Amino acid sequence: MVEPQTAEIRRTNLSTQNDMTAVLVTVDTELSPAAHRRDVSAEENHACAILGRVPDGEWGIEFQLRQFEKHGLKAVFFVEALSANVTGLDFLKRTIDPILTAGQEVQLHIHTEWLEWFPSDPVSARRGQNMCDFNFADQRQLIALGVENLTRAGAPRPVAFRAGNYGANNDTLLALANEGITYDSSYNFAYLSDPCRITTQEPLFGPVELDGTIEIPISTFVDYPRHQRPAQLCAISSSEMQLLLGQTLAQNRPPAIVVSHSFELLNRARTRGNPIVVRRFERLCEALSALRGRMPTCGFADLDPKNLAGVGARVQPVKSQAWRTALRIAEQAAGTILYG
Repeated sequence: MVEPQTAEIRRTNLSTQNDMTAVLVTVDTELSPAAHRRDVSAEENHACAILGRVPDGEWGIEFQLRQFEKHGLKAVFFVEALSANVTGLDFLKRTIDPILTAGQEVQLHIHTEWLEWFPSDPVSARRGQNMCDFNFADQRQLIALGVENLTRAGAPRPVAFRAGNYGANNDTLLALANEGITYDSSYNFAYLSDPCRITTQEPLFGPVELDGTIEIPISTFVDYPRHQRPAQLCAISSSEMQLLLGQTLAQNRPPAIVVSHSFELLNRARTRGNPIVVRRFERLCEALSALRGRMPTCGFADLDPKNLAGVGARVQPVKSQAWRTALRIAEQAAGTILYG
């Protein structure tokens, strides 16, 4: 294994109105490796997975961008970059252009599954489902390649990263620091050990500096005893999201991170929109718009690392109520039955 070199964490001159009560609305934006494996064309893959184009409408990034603009919200699009080595840089550029035109932020996302189809191998035929399946040197190489692809496609150099499937480990954080990337947002308590293998002395519920990188974990909450639920649009109800945002504000907690995907407003089969999840998205935008003066949405480039590096150690998880959990379970079941 290559010994990591010391890297100075990049610092930004910008800061949010109040880093401690900010919200980062993040959208993992990616072509589907599974669709590519089924010989779906890159054009069709982009239309479905990125644009969310299905017979009943279009529910992907352009719909989401319009909603963010309507409500005056900042959002972060973690754009998967290794797929460009397989499908071509043009599809990456076609993904990035509308995001930047809308004034939203692009950051780096990597799914290592795409290595299977690389015409020129950057990691000597080593393969893995997640970043944590690779050693430090390989991870650094993949991150550098992802940065190169994003910038060649027109994005500013990224300051934040999220591993596909949340599948990072501590070598990922070292590699990010060595590549000059300030923030990671791969730590998801609900996915710890498999596939998220970032190890810490105590569970993280707020930002900390870890292995040279500032880790800002995905927001989670306790939905029933000894269980954490991530703040992902398709996974929690509007009631639970409002509870999480309300407690974050009331307790002056560190930045909340909400997760969605470019295809998240579709049903599981990706054949139509899912009205339940679409309505959750609209309610999230409405709630954040109403809170904008006290709890701004922001991008990673807006954060000040000095205000974040040590706060996570003193943060405890938000707790929900049983009735909210029961309502969400019923809502999820109804969505599966009605919309597939």
